[in-house]
Amino acid sequence: MITLYTRTDGRLLRGGPEILGPDALWIDLLSPTPEEEDAVEALIGADVPTREEMQEIEVSSRLSRDGDHLTMTAPVLTNSTGINPQNVAMTFILAGDRLITVRYGTPQAVAAYMARLERGRPPAGGAGEVLLSLIEGIVDRLADVLERIAAEQDAISHRIFHHPNRQRRRSSSRELEVMLRTIGRGGDLQSKAHDTIMGLRRVIAFLPEEELGLRDGRARLKTIGRDLQSLAEYAAFLANKVAFLLDATLGIINIQQNHIIKLFSVMAVLLMPPTLVASIYGMNFHHMPELDWVWGYPLVLGLMVAAALIPFWLFKRKGWM
Repeated sequence: MITLYTRTDGRLLRGGPEILGPDALWIDLLSPTPEEEDAVEALIGADVPTREEMQEIEVSSRLSRDGDHLTMTAPVLTNSTGINPQNVAMTFILAGDRLITVRYGTPQAVAAYMARLERGRPPAGGAGEVLLSLIEGIVDRLADVLERIAAEQDAISHRIFHHPNRQRRRSSSRELEVMLRTIGRGGDLQSKAHDTIMGLRRVIAFLPEEELGLRDGRARLKTIGRDLQSLAEYAAFLANKVAFLLDATLGIINIQQNHIIKLFSVMAVLLMPPTLVASIYGMNFHHMPELDWVWGYPLVLGLMVAAALIPFWLFKRKGWM
């Protein structure tokens, strides 16, 4: 699908492929067909990368220059609040005063910027302004994602180490499973956000300020670069925290499993003396004097109870239970 934004009377008007022409400031290709790619290539005089080419990870394939055309591809995090977050390759082609974006998903930052344009807030500059605004929106969205991950991990950390009833109430298996899934989901989302940060850092380093046509282009590029650097450091911190919380949660699970195994072991030891007494008097020997005792049966029952209670009292006294 082709979406165009054309500057007319100081405003950006949105249209479809029917108005594809030299006046288009921003051409957005969402899952384009071969025919749509051919139409845009004929307009800008440069190749539009295919989906397979956008997936290549070599820097030379993602960042290239062909005359005055700059082609930059970076993975962008999409569906960060859904059940299936993923990085979708997004290509920015800066061809003079025209920006072409190629994508196979809709990052929330892109959708928000389009909504802002439709509310009648056109960019002050040209294609360079649109490009930097899109990147700034993606960076802001990444910061929100990392902040949400940090809040989730802090909540889990409180439940593990600072729960007021931790000594009186052990976490259930279901609760621990939910905690593990939350930690794993946060780690997966953090790694995808870090991949987007690294891709955008390469784009910013590759993008020459004179190609933007903005007076404050250098300052904005430096600001975006510093923001990405801080987000990369924060993402690395979150990665270490996720690994720590994962180890801590698994440690709690091991402790609970050891407690259950210890309980079974203690019960087996407690039942061994009564079992021994019952085994002795369960033998079928003819000459057993206790068989003729009037109080033999209650005496043996008492002996079995005492054989169980005495080890139980000893274990409790030594703190083994």
